[in-house]
Amino acid sequence: DYRINIRISKRDVEALKTKALEEGIPYQTLVTSILHKYVTGNLKDVR
Repeated sequence: DYRINIRISKRDVEALKTKALEEGIPYQTLVTSILHKYVTGNLKDVR
């Protein structure tokens, strides 16, 4: 594993925390999952 630091808007962090709470996981885990899905081509746009 590798640790990184990123700058992200407060609004986005709050939205991530809300989504993570709905999923019952820590928001850092959600961010890791989103990034992994993106780089492996498995992130789906559900709009």
